[in-house]
Amino acid sequence: MAVLPKFKLYDSTGLNLLYEFLVVQRTNAPQSPLRHLSIEGNRGTGALIIEAGTPAWELEIEGIFVIDNASEGYEEITVKIDAIESAIALNTPYILRLDKTDATTYEYKVKRLNPIDYPTSLRNDSQEYRVVFLVGSW
Repeated sequence: MAVLPKFKLYDSTGLNLLYEFLVVQRTNAPQSPLRHLSIEGNRGTGALIIEAGTPAWELEIEGIFVIDNASEGYEEITVKIDAIESAIALNTPYILRLDKTDATTYEYKVKRLNPIDYPTSLRNDSQEYRVVFLVGSW
């Protein structure tokens, strides 16, 4: 059976599940963060190369809030928006886990530095969301 990856956000200890992203439609994870870093001075010539460095990078998660009860569409989506906003505070360290298999995960140390984006919608049957985390920021 194929694994359907789940995105789960934990506190900085990695023990307490704070939020699970539902109906994820697009992400740029997983990525290998290893890079050769180039540091250039503003007075010197050339650059200093740091092999196998791990620079910070932006991890994006785009998904959809869907309603379960058609007669409560707007209210239900509003509750889901409030839940994600209260679960993921700005500039707070978290651990984000993404399933590799049933038993293994990718794990990233992340912070949210920008507002959660909600593209235009009437919020009566679904609402898209986009969350951007900075990986390697703590």
